[in-house]
Amino acid sequence: MISAQISAKIKPALRWALILLVLGLVFLAYLQPALMVQLSEQLWACF
Repeated sequence: MISAQISAKIKPALRWALILLVLGLVFLAYLQPALMVQLSEQLWACF
């Protein structure tokens, strides 16, 4: 029972940690202009 209560409190915290990690990685990717240019060129090539 106690472990279920703990896991109920930890799950939202882990979810927020994962969301913040993904947002941080996206932010770091935007700091590399060459990567953004390459991704935009690949996207443009699809059309």
